Amino acid sequence: MSIVFGTDFSERAMTAAKAAAALARRSGEVLHLVHVTEYGSAGRTTSADEALRRDALARLEEQAAALRTEDTRVELHLLEGSPDEVLVEHAAVVHASLIVVSHHGQRAPRWRIGNVAERVVQSARCPVLVVRSAGPLEAWARGERSLRLLLGLDFSSPSEAAVAWVRKLRTLGNCEVVAAHHYWGADAHVRYGVPLSPESEVTSEVEEALRRDLTARLGDMPGTGAVWVHLDIGLGRPSDALVALARKEEADLIVVGTHQRTGASKWWYGSVSQRIVHESPVSVLCVPASMASALTIPEVRRVLAPTDLSEVGVSAIRHAYSIVPAGGTVYLLHVLEPLDGTPPLYAQYLGPQGAPAHTPEQERLAEQLRGLIPPEAAARGISTRVEVVHGRKVSEAINQAAERHGCDIICLATHGRSGLSKALVGSVAQEVLQNSSRPVLLIRPT
Repeated sequence: MSIVFGTDFSERAMTAAKAAAALARRSGEVLHLVHVTEYGSAGRTTSADEALRRDALARLEEQAAALRTEDTRVELHLLEGSPDEVLVEHAAVVHASLIVVSHHGQRAPRWRIGNVAERVVQSARCPVLVVRSAGPLEAWARGERSLRLLLGLDFSSPSEAAVAWVRKLRTLGNCEVVAAHHYWGADAHVRYGVPLSPESEVTSEVEEALRRDLTARLGDMPGTGAVWVHLDIGLGRPSDALVALARKEEADLIVVGTHQRTGASKWWYGSVSQRIVHESPVSVLCVPASMASALTIPEVRRVLAPTDLSEVGVSAIRHAYSIVPAGGTVYLLHVLEPLDGTPPLYAQYLGPQGAPAHTPEQERLAEQLRGLIPPEAAARGISTRVEVVHGRKVSEAINQAAERHGCDIICLATHGRSGLSKALVGSVAQEVLQNSSRPVLLIRPT
């Protein structure tokens, strides 16, 4: 593996190159020093091209000599083309683990929006480090200080890739990590199926669930240095919130994942990573979603087993217990229609004011669910929790319960409908499968 650094010989690029060399030395990787000359200039001649090439090569040699040490191997490359495209292509050729560029480098051609750094972030197949301030990175790579990281954390695959790179950085040196999650209170309440409170934007139950799930996303962090989750509630753009927090926390580096959206999807959803690169006061590490690892073996500790109490619906329950290890929990769930007087559109927001915690109907159904617990569950060390809830839509209530309890998997029976019966009756299983952020195990009737 190797690190690719794109230089335009500017003063800022020369400073950023020192940080790239320090990172290469710290990680034991080869530093590829790349300068790209643009083609298509009017009035160029062969002799002029050759003179420019000799001058660029001499400057590359000079910069490489300044960066080489006993522990730092530097290879230089003089290439031609559009700088952002050539850097990305060359990184793929040398199997680079990281591309490093200076934020204040040359701009892309007029017909290409953004500067070279922003264009590289948009298309690179490996992480891209956009350097604004090289000093903290260089000192950290030399082992002289800790690095203060601000990690943009959510439930997306790009965020998972960013977390993986934070782990890698912590294996290289001491890193303090502030994992920041920007969210809207109403959305969080819908996610967990918890009624809104008139007293505050977010209830303590939802805040605790968010912190639990985000902490689980971080996993066990290697290395040394404090790690904590920062919840930032508000309606503003996530990019603005992260940039403001970077200033407040005096971060050295912002680490974010990127979807690398293009075309209509970029116009519709926007690009958080690109806004951060453009507006951040500190260096930014952008990690593409493709870098997320799918090789780790997930642990199943909590399984949600929804049932409509029909013969088919009950058939999945025994399978739910079969995949839970000793010490795990199975959550048996039954969903009822919204209480009378609750508008269906607002059922996910509003709780039944003045209603008892459990109606007699809920108590009766809960007892029926307890009767479905396999006798050997306790002997295997598997605990059971029973819940009967009201929901405007069964599939939505199931997914909300899975989020609320932090379940690792949903085990659900399917009636196996197809054709006209599926069109008329619908399929709860299919809706759960389409909308769930968690794995779903479908059990077909025998």
